[in-house]
Amino acid sequence: MKIVHPDKWLPCDGISLEEAADTAVRCSDRHVLVVAGPGAGKTELLAQKAAFLFQTNQCREPQKILAISFKTDAAQNLKERVEKRCGTDIKGRFVSMTYDAFAKNILDHFLYALPDELRPATDYLVNDPDIIDAAFHCAGFKNPNGFTQSRLKTEYDDILSRISLPLTGDGLGHKVWPLLLKGFNGNKATLTFKMIMMLAMYIIETNPYIKQALQMTYSFVFLDEFQDTTAIQYAFVKECFWNSGTKVTSVGDNKQRIMVWAGAVKTIFNDFYRELNPKCIRLIMNHRSAPRLVALQKAMYESLKEKATEVCASGNWAEDDGNIALFIADNEQLEAAAVSKDILLKISNGVEPHDICILCKQKPQDYASAIIEELEKHGVRARIETGYQDLIKEPIVDLFIKFMICADSRKHPNEWTFIEELLVELWGISGIQGSDTFDEMQRKLSAVVNIIKNNIQQKFDTEQWHRTLNSIIDFLGIGNIKAKFPAYKQGAYFMDLINQFENLFFEEYVAAHGVWNLAIENFRGDHSVPIMTIHKSKGLEYNAVYFVGLEDSAFWNFRNQPDEDRCAFFVALSRAKTSVTFTFCKKRTGMRFPTQRHNAINEFFDLLQRPGIAEVKYIQSF
Repeated sequence: MKIVHPDKWLPCDGISLEEAADTAVRCSDRHVLVVAGPGAGKTELLAQKAAFLFQTNQCREPQKILAISFKTDAAQNLKERVEKRCGTDIKGRFVSMTYDAFAKNILDHFLYALPDELRPATDYLVNDPDIIDAAFHCAGFKNPNGFTQSRLKTEYDDILSRISLPLTGDGLGHKVWPLLLKGFNGNKATLTFKMIMMLAMYIIETNPYIKQALQMTYSFVFLDEFQDTTAIQYAFVKECFWNSGTKVTSVGDNKQRIMVWAGAVKTIFNDFYRELNPKCIRLIMNHRSAPRLVALQKAMYESLKEKATEVCASGNWAEDDGNIALFIADNEQLEAAAVSKDILLKISNGVEPHDICILCKQKPQDYASAIIEELEKHGVRARIETGYQDLIKEPIVDLFIKFMICADSRKHPNEWTFIEELLVELWGISGIQGSDTFDEMQRKLSAVVNIIKNNIQQKFDTEQWHRTLNSIIDFLGIGNIKAKFPAYKQGAYFMDLINQFENLFFEEYVAAHGVWNLAIENFRGDHSVPIMTIHKSKGLEYNAVYFVGLEDSAFWNFRNQPDEDRCAFFVALSRAKTSVTFTFCKKRTGMRFPTQRHNAINEFFDLLQRPGIAEVKYIQSF
């Protein structure tokens, strides 16, 4: 990697940064707080900043950059962008992971820095609900309030995270912790993610040499989606890096804070500013949405208690680009017909189905079933992504898909190279062993791929598919996979993923009538309209977005959490590039209260019905 003077550095890949973003990228001697709205290019900013720090030697070898995200796929996406821009020279020096993964990494690496009474068994499980429930009952918990299992899980998590370390009290949490740390009554040791973070924080608090080593390793830290940071996550990262030479860059947007229910700190931006006195930078460019959609987003600022700023659309749009609509339907059949007709029109105009998204505040199956059926009549598939979205992001599933693509055809050099490089790592093949070992690995890979190719050409049933998938796993080596991806060591997690993938992929294979490449494409969602909740859409973007169910029953808790629900509405409308449509349905069958209203959330309707904002269409039966 060629080192350049900071004044001579240019953004990678010919990307042009707005002035504020360029300032944030080049600031290396102070903490930085970047307030960036939807479509501002937060991920690209962090990738460019990493490139700047490496390529100008502001992050000197062997020091590293640590990037912390909330989602595994977001962390992987950022890592891939940085490696693409900087090449293999920085391999291993840009560490991108989630808060949970970072905490677990510290706990596992420095396990023996804990005193014996706080040291979990080395083969501990993570978040096993049955063992956690058994531990509480073993400690005398009787569920006096009659909580459901879902509510109990939250209650257990709260009780376990309210204690302080070391364990000195005698409350319920103090009785359960030792059981979960060491195992009990034949049950393995089991930790929740919050327990893992608490233990990792305790290691840092009580071991100054480990803390110093951590700070010397990471000269820069990036915190993405900063608005969703919880109290324990903030305390953890503070313990690790505050009052040190490590420079922290936080990027987020208060208007997209939709995780308050999960403990997100409402004052997080003010806290960061008060404690670190960072350079504050606000990005004003929205690179995603058309001008009319940006205008709608700006109109939301007052209700979100945000200062009006000169957020503007990219210069790639015409001034009047963008479509906003509100469909008011008498019933869900009419709603489905109107939405489907609009989707079909967009597809006929060249929009790919996977670039159209249907969003729901909650329970997509309750709000989108009629639309799924209506689209199916016209040969368009719409799929609720609940079972697929997280699964597709799993490293082992990504590996399976790449393996099966190569088995179908050798005309995929990127996938083939990916598998070869991963095999070298999984099998521990080093340059010292010479080319013969590598050639042997390639021969074995070709042999197993040919066997799979023969299997898929002959078509198969569930048993044959089960054997085919197991042959891939055996070839890679379960031990090798778990060594590469430590999360798969935890209990039944790995086998649960395998079973989910096996079942879902076979369903796609049957639906594709045994056409292998089509089954792969369908599994990835290449040809279907995705349907998901607003929370699952965070960080994604689509040409067109349909928000189905702008109704009080969907925002049932609005009066108790108006700010969070306003943020959810904002996130929904800001996923769209060119078109966003909201629907209100007067009657929904199957609901506890079929008649729908919008009294509680009437401010959303008032906003959409302002002059010049949305086209209102009444979908009525005659």
